[in-house]
Amino acid sequence: MNRKMRALIDSPDLALWGKITRVLESKGIDLVRFRSVGQACEALARTDTLLVFGENRLVDGTHEDLLTAAKEVGLHTRIVAAPTKSERLDSATYSKAKELGAFDVLRKCYGPKNLEWEVMCAIGDKEKVRAKAAWRGQG
Repeated sequence: MNRKMRALIDSPDLALWGKITRVLESKGIDLVRFRSVGQACEALARTDTLLVFGENRLVDGTHEDLLTAAKEVGLHTRIVAAPTKSERLDSATYSKAKELGAFDVLRKCYGPKNLEWEVMCAIGDKEKVRAKAAWRGQG
C-alpha cells in the first residue's frame, strides 16, 4: 500500500506558496509547512517526504544549515533551496547550495513547469528506490 507523499515548505511568501501548492495538489502530494531546521529534520525522519523547499530564513538557521543537518543524519530527500526575493542569486550562492547537497536552487524566473519537473524527478527517484528495495526483498 502506498503512503501519500509529502513536501515540506518554509516560506512566508504567498506567491511561492501558491505556485508550489498548485503543482503538488495536481500530483496528489500533501504540503506541510515548517519554520525551523529542527522541525524539518523531525518531519523528514518520520514521514514519506518527497521534497523540501527551503528559503534562507528559518527560525534557527538557513537553508545551508538544513542541508548540512540533513546530510549529517543521512537523510536523502531532495532539498530545493529557494532564495527570497530580496536575495540575489549569484553563482556563489548557487554553488554553495549545490556543494551542500541541494537538488536545485530556484531562480526568480521559475514557473509551474520548473516546479513540476522538480516534483516528477523526485517521484521517479522515490519509485526507483522502492522498486530496488522490493527486488532485493525477493532475491
